[in-house]
Amino acid sequence: MQGGTLFPTMIFVICILGVALITYARQSQEQVSALDTAKQNYYTAFGIYKCDQFIETLPAGQDVGADAATLKAGAYIESAGVIRWEPQVLSGERRANLQTIFDLYGIKVTNDSIKFPPTINNGETISETDTKCGDKDASVQVSVWDSNISSSKISIADLGKVRLTGNGMAITLAFVPKDVEAPQPNSTSDLELLTLNS
Repeated sequence: MQGGTLFPTMIFVICILGVALITYARQSQEQVSALDTAKQNYYTAFGIYKCDQFIETLPAGQDVGADAATLKAGAYIESAGVIRWEPQVLSGERRANLQTIFDLYGIKVTNDSIKFPPTINNGETISETDTKCGDKDASVQVSVWDSNISSSKISIADLGKVRLTGNGMAITLAFVPKDVEAPQPNSTSDLELLTLNS
């Protein structure tokens, strides 16, 4: 190496080739525009479980009716128990949370009660103080699965703030005794095809 130029020349050539390859790789990547990203859709299965069964009266589509002007952009009822949402829109407005789904269905949820609109469960109000499952006390909770094969995460407070984090989630709003684990929504089976095409 004394006075030789072979080694420094090799290092210089390797560095130049490395920079050229990195530049080429960046240029050849598929360009995704902001408009394409804004059009991306995620799908979430949603169900409401009371004591030992799901409530089956969830609407099968978005019924805008007279409330069309008040609907917030970014989330829609795709089919019975399936919500389609646009992550960029909801995240940009800091609404990528479960309260968005509650609003779609017109459900009022607190830490200890669920109040349904007239079109769901005959407008019933379920309350931890007034409602039981048989002879057992029950509580309001939310179970979340990031995918149909993941384990559930259970929330018992600030339920509307549970985050919508990805495509293919399953969420069950439940009123169950403490020793009962709510199952995934029945509509979870509908997600596979939707998430593959989104």
